[in-house]
Amino acid sequence: MKKSLLCIMTLAFVVSLRSQTGPWQSPLLICTSSNGTTFGTTSVFQDSSGVPTVIRLGSATSDTLMAAFQWFPAPKFSTYWDKVAVKYSYNGGTTWTAPKSCTFTSMPGGYQRPFDPSLMQLSSGQIRLYFSCSPMSPTVGMINSYSAISNDGITYTFEPTARFDDASKDAIDPSVGNFLGSYFYNSWSGTQTDGAFRATSSNGLSFTTQATSAYDGTHLWLGNYMTDGSLLKFYGCGMNIWVNSSSNGTTFGTYSVTNVGMGADPAVVKNKLGTYVMIYTGPPAVTSVSENNSLEKDLKIFPNTFTNYITISVADMSENLDIEIYDVLGKKVAASSLQRGITEVKINLSHLANGNYTCKVAGEHGICSRKIIKTD
Repeated sequence: MKKSLLCIMTLAFVVSLRSQTGPWQSPLLICTSSNGTTFGTTSVFQDSSGVPTVIRLGSATSDTLMAAFQWFPAPKFSTYWDKVAVKYSYNGGTTWTAPKSCTFTSMPGGYQRPFDPSLMQLSSGQIRLYFSCSPMSPTVGMINSYSAISNDGITYTFEPTARFDDASKDAIDPSVGNFLGSYFYNSWSGTQTDGAFRATSSNGLSFTTQATSAYDGTHLWLGNYMTDGSLLKFYGCGMNIWVNSSSNGTTFGTYSVTNVGMGADPAVVKNKLGTYVMIYTGPPAVTSVSENNSLEKDLKIFPNTFTNYITISVADMSENLDIEIYDVLGKKVAASSLQRGITEVKINLSHLANGNYTCKVAGEHGICSRKIIKTD
């Protein structure tokens, strides 16, 4: 019973990051570490984004890092909405360029856009991007892992056939690591509780399926590989972001928990100074994307800094609204509603501890989020 409950809690927390308010309502966060497990203060890497991957480019003396991720820039459903984008750092992760959306050529007809990127630099200097994709017509097909190749990291040419597929289950969110001259593949297997697919390849194109990583109710193999000297490491998530290591790429040891709590899709790289740079999907937060312009304009939440109560007011109440309050870890701590025809509701939040919260208001036509602060 305890393990089942923990399983449900772990899955719920990851789902809350990935889909609770839409992926555009989560920022990517970045932090650094000297040992790969104890990380310092986080900051926002990219607003309205998710599913990051990061690699170091060039030789041992290079300090150029490249990150790719799924990007949801305002305004909603704009030209670059839900596209793979990249950013570069030329000083080991201290500062980064503005995001630039990638383009894909030679994609098969009827296939959806690439998503869930995983980067790999080849010995030729080219960039290979692994990603999730599936046919959309005449019916939606299984999600498999595909790849595309690029000379500049921006424009990619689709490489024919799937890198990995399964006849009965989706293979979601691939990660590929290069270690000891071989390529190692990992992806979600169907649903979260099915564990993770694993496969190996000598060329990064043709993969041979290996034994599936079972889900133990705590550790989700949802994240990214990294090569760290004589070890192949995988950073995954659960109730905390964790790391596991292998000396042969196949057999992994014990889980080491990092001090990074709620987060998903961790991607880690070492710069030339040996500092570990982690980018991961953070908890839902107020981002630059407005879910519903009319709701955004009509909605008032006050006071922004409150002691015991907040009031929510909407000028045009033509629909029912659900109101939810989340703490900084993404946990729902209060809920209420505003029924059609009633324009204002007062909510008692005196039971909450002092700190930052997110108030989410959702109706039939959209969602709006605002930051509120509890203080004495």
